[in-house]
Amino acid sequence: MKTTTFRTQYQKFRMLTARFFSYWFFIIFATLGVAIAVIERFTNVFGVQHLEPLMILILAYAILVYIVTERAKVLDDIHENLRSAKAEVYPTRESVYMAVPLIIARASADAQGRRRIFHAALHGLGGKRMANPSRPDPVFEVFDGAIDRCVASTGPGMWRVYEIYNIPDEERLDVLVELIGKRQSAEGYEVKAFVRAEGLPHLSPLVIGDEDLLIGIDDPRYYRASSAVHLRGRDPVRLATEYFYSLWNDPRIRVLKTETGVDRDEIENLRAEFRASEREGNSPPAA
Repeated sequence: MKTTTFRTQYQKFRMLTARFFSYWFFIIFATLGVAIAVIERFTNVFGVQHLEPLMILILAYAILVYIVTERAKVLDDIHENLRSAKAEVYPTRESVYMAVPLIIARASADAQGRRRIFHAALHGLGGKRMANPSRPDPVFEVFDGAIDRCVASTGPGMWRVYEIYNIPDEERLDVLVELIGKRQSAEGYEVKAFVRAEGLPHLSPLVIGDEDLLIGIDDPRYYRASSAVHLRGRDPVRLATEYFYSLWNDPRIRVLKTETGVDRDEIENLRAEFRASEREGNSPPAA
């Protein structure tokens, strides 16, 4: 059950106040006030002395309430616009992989947001890539380190990381097995994979928390993204999450790691299939 917070109650109060103190309320209130003041000024029908200063005070109070209410409505609109989707383009892989750790840090500072990462690294469908370069790019290490810290987090505020990879050959499989081995004891870390030899390049979504989505374009050199667009907003994240789950639950996907540990049997099955396909001179099998 969702706990009712002070902020929630205050937002409801603001909505009710704004709805009650509408334009028509102040028009009617001001009209009645002026009419009563004029009638009392010329007829003294109410028998109230010094009514004019009292009515002026009441009208001033009404105007003040109106100004405060309108200011609150304007601020609500500003906050809503700030929360709506914003887009930023990272044109190089350096800008992409340097931006992600900053986005993760900002999401970590949000006490109300969910700490989760959905990463569909569907790279390598457009041709051969360097699976294990001799000199790794430092920006990749910064990115990998940020993900490693999320994977290794524990306790109530821990991150949950779900990754999907594309595995076109045994070389790529070896790299992923090494990566999973380093993270094998992580509790909230799961990995699945598709096995494809070739195909059209895919966009690779990365969801961080509740409001950050990066959509990466395949790099022709590495199993990485060469550029990306960063969308901020709950609606883009919701759409990308649905897409990620459609991949995650695809019957052709292979499970490499669950919360309980690494699936060594599945890894060895994949390795045997790659080697059998290589002996036969065929492409690696589809999942």
